[in-house]
Amino acid sequence: MKSLVALTALLGSAILVAPALADGGYFSGTLGARAAGRAGAFTAKADDLSAVIFNPAGLANLETTLIEVGNQISYNAYSFARAPTRDYGQAGAPMVSFDKVSNGKPWQPFVPMAGVASKLGLRDWGFALAVYAPPGISQEAFPLGSGLGDGQRYMMIDRESIILNYVASAAWKYHELFGVGASAEWISVPTLNYSLVINGNPLSGASNANPVSGYYDMVATTKGSSLFTFNAILGAWYRPVPSLMFGLSGQVVPATVVTHSTLSISPINTADLGSSVLLTRNGVPANDVSLKFPLPMVGRAGARYRKLQGNRERFDIELDLEYVTWSRVKRFTIEANGLQANCMGSGCRGQYVNVDQINIEKHWRDTLGVKLGGDYAVMPGRLTLRAGGYYESAVADPAYANVDFPGGAQLGGAVGGSLFFWRLEVAVAYMLKVQPSVSVSEANARVYQQVPSGMCVAPYTDPLACNPNYPGQPSPSINAGTYTASSHLVSLDVLYRF
Repeated sequence: MKSLVALTALLGSAILVAPALADGGYFSGTLGARAAGRAGAFTAKADDLSAVIFNPAGLANLETTLIEVGNQISYNAYSFARAPTRDYGQAGAPMVSFDKVSNGKPWQPFVPMAGVASKLGLRDWGFALAVYAPPGISQEAFPLGSGLGDGQRYMMIDRESIILNYVASAAWKYHELFGVGASAEWISVPTLNYSLVINGNPLSGASNANPVSGYYDMVATTKGSSLFTFNAILGAWYRPVPSLMFGLSGQVVPATVVTHSTLSISPINTADLGSSVLLTRNGVPANDVSLKFPLPMVGRAGARYRKLQGNRERFDIELDLEYVTWSRVKRFTIEANGLQANCMGSGCRGQYVNVDQINIEKHWRDTLGVKLGGDYAVMPGRLTLRAGGYYESAVADPAYANVDFPGGAQLGGAVGGSLFFWRLEVAVAYMLKVQPSVSVSEANARVYQQVPSGMCVAPYTDPLACNPNYPGQPSPSINAGTYTASSHLVSLDVLYRF
């Protein structure tokens, strides 16, 4: 059935909430407790293991060998209240209201980081090896009910994504004037799973538009992984005088992650449609698909002032600008390589469809972030406190808001500190991330329910194939409503220098 085409497309459109290192798009959070306590203003300072991402040139300034182990725990609240809508699929087109739905898996207990950095006996060099799960929201779950309590059902039900980055870095400095560095990244995606509901109605027209729930609703799930994607980060710093430092870094490879996944489809109405949809290729059972999604490039620039007392730094303050090329994400692409989907139940009417390449337009735009933070040595060598705040522009127009990830503007603040015990440092941080409420009206909403078996095609004006209640659009819009999001993140790192 043609429902599979839309199903696969929607899976690709929402699966990408995988964590990474910028607030927006499908990334969220800050790596490392010391950087998180400064709200991510760390490009010029970059003096611990997280320098491999923020600015690898900072590794040349490490004075000792460093072993660092850390973890981040987060509580991610995300809710959606769908706007009331008329259900033209029912007699009389009653106005239907929806309950607010919230993320049912808000706790994320593990976002680990571990590694070692050393000069290896070389005065002007620094090296590091690290592995980390980039901070972010790795799982979400929303209810699947009668249709009245799950207004997001046609956008997403459940998602889980796990990413591990393996990094090797090297840096060199010229005296205390400037330094350069580079990181090579191996990005591994051991788990990338996603489920949602689509309307698989095989008929078109006014009587078969079901914006709330329908006879042909089906749950689809993709489960996949990607073993290797290469990326690289370049960085530099310049210190014209001891109290002033500038940093510059960038993720410079226009990388694309390709997952190898399996697809399964289960009708909700099992009595008439059967318990599953059979997938074949050339008459042989098969369920393999691949999902392609681009990674943005990230540019960071920072200016840092530090107040010195003799050879000790009493406090510093840093201002960073972060530019993320989300405009690279014009679409997600799914390759099904000729899969055929066959509905097995009596109510399916023997339909099948050939599935090839599917492109999902996302309409994302570049974002600009501003981050301000610093450290204060309350008791030099014993206790340091830090704080910061940040703002980042929206990655998506409100018309394309979705429950798959917060697409609005991001703002927040952080506090943290470090306790020192001889060679040991224990760093903690708390960060609050908030997306101000985003509201979308039905008139402006641009995320549409997939009715793939219908014959309504652009410009969506055919009175026989298209629903007259939705002029100029392929099907009912399903993302109108109000979105709210916030995350509470606690980071703990242990650093040992020798």
